[in-house]
Amino acid sequence: MNSSEILKTEDTGFIEKIAEMMGGGFGVCDGAGRGLYPVSDLAIDLPDDDGGIVSLGGRMFCAVRAEGRDLWFYCDIPEGGKDAFDGAAKALKLAALFYLENNSVSAARKNEFFRQLLLGGRDSVTQGDFAAAAGKNNPSQEYTVLLVTLDRRNLNENLQESSLCEVAGLLEYAFPERDGFVTVKMRSDACAVIVPLSDEMKFENAVEAAESAIETVRSELALEVTVSVGMKVKQLKNIDASFKSAEKALLIGESFDMEGSVYLYDRLGVARILYGQKRDVCESYLREVFGNSFFENCLRLQNGETRSESDDELIYTIKMYLRLNQNVTETAKALFVHRNTLNYRIEKFNKLTGLDCTGFEDGLKISIGFMIVNYLESQPQPGDEGQPDKRTGREQTQKPKKQSNKR
Repeated sequence: MNSSEILKTEDTGFIEKIAEMMGGGFGVCDGAGRGLYPVSDLAIDLPDDDGGIVSLGGRMFCAVRAEGRDLWFYCDIPEGGKDAFDGAAKALKLAALFYLENNSVSAARKNEFFRQLLLGGRDSVTQGDFAAAAGKNNPSQEYTVLLVTLDRRNLNENLQESSLCEVAGLLEYAFPERDGFVTVKMRSDACAVIVPLSDEMKFENAVEAAESAIETVRSELALEVTVSVGMKVKQLKNIDASFKSAEKALLIGESFDMEGSVYLYDRLGVARILYGQKRDVCESYLREVFGNSFFENCLRLQNGETRSESDDELIYTIKMYLRLNQNVTETAKALFVHRNTLNYRIEKFNKLTGLDCTGFEDGLKISIGFMIVNYLESQPQPGDEGQPDKRTGREQTQKPKKQSNKR
């Protein structure tokens, strides 16, 4: 093992400067006691207490946590009694603070570089910085981007930043920088992970890692997040295309209320075709499929209207029925209703629309129709002022109950 496997190149150089100031006996090890500076395969015994300066085995230790890594700074306990001990302890604390300050500045500079690279591509950063970041980048290397977005429904603005920092810390642990991953804070509610693809980390593995990250965030931080996965691109210089496709996957996935918490740009199906269609085209399809009466009285929302409770219940029932492959038994279980109740709602829907939701062809038309309804409801109404947040479904705490718009 060499120090570059754990410590970044700039860290190693900076620690060497600290070592010169501290004198002999100074060193750095990781949380497992492995020597990082000087490099050593022999494990160092570490204290159980990580608060302040702690003495053990002729050394004094100071715990340092930076960018999700647990490090220990240590030095030999000097001879000369209490004054010498206090002086060495003060110097060790200053060394740790000096390192943290430099690390913070370096991390902020690195984050801004990769943020600009994701937003604007290679042309948005300096050639020298890009060459340094690319390093030994293989020209045939493929990359993808995971965009991890906080569910802000239960978070106020004051908690967003701290929650995102916690999420970023977990991602840095799950996707370590020493393996080529880069975690970047993009905005107050989202961070991105640049994933280099290889024989060990194929695209499918990246998707599995995204799903695992969601479960980790849920269990460790009690937060809900969505992960959107961008397209594969060749070379780091094209990484902005992957990020933009991940952003689009998020918008499409939420606009159409798609299942799951992971949206793959390359696997959005018909939603990618429908996204961006004009409102009049969408409404024309809905009238054609559901009939004008059902569209006007049960589906269409305008001028601040909300859907009636009975309409909501009926539409949700049919959605669930189609989602569960038109299986009456499974749908009844999922809705906690009797089979007869479910069959009654199915018959009612068929009568209102003139469709047969139990059939394959009509079921497909209805499924696409409901996707379009979700899409329209996530978009601003004609005449709305300003540019509202497109991520409407994520911002609402709960869909409001509807005032009846029966005519």
